[in-house]
Amino acid sequence: MRPAARATMLDQHTTNALATTLIHWAWTRQPDFVIGGHGNPYLRRWYRIPRNRACNIYVHELLRSDDDRALHDHPWPNVSIILDGSYTEHTIAAGGIHHRVERRPGDVVFRSPWTAHRLEVSAPCWSLFITGPVVREWGFHCPRGWMHWKQYTDAQDSGSIGRGCEGAL
Repeated sequence: MRPAARATMLDQHTTNALATTLIHWAWTRQPDFVIGGHGNPYLRRWYRIPRNRACNIYVHELLRSDDDRALHDHPWPNVSIILDGSYTEHTIAAGGIHHRVERRPGDVVFRSPWTAHRLEVSAPCWSLFITGPVVREWGFHCPRGWMHWKQYTDAQDSGSIGRGCEGAL
């Protein structure tokens, strides 16, 4: 069984200082990467340090929920620090038990690359997202099994939803 996400919490002063500094910094420039297209973005990403193979630090503005057809995993170990707003994180435990956890400002969430999850937002949410090195390919956990992200997403725009779990048919 793969490990689930683990979480801890920052104190309110530290959370507010991080949120004020990082969100203000992001708003002074254009995002470095937009997922989901500029017309209706899913996520806007700013690179806090130059991208590299060892560790990346991103400021994320999550604007809409993940596609609800499947949970996804990541190619690297990662940490999310919620700065402002909130989201519900959906995971599936062994035996198919569905878990929902509300993530709020100050929450620090540690995930392995194999942790499958889906994020549900009702209003924009800001986070600091830190990755380790790439250790695997990433993808979606469909009813028929794991699917590589290139099969799931739009072939013309990898930041947009494509055929989803039906992509391999």
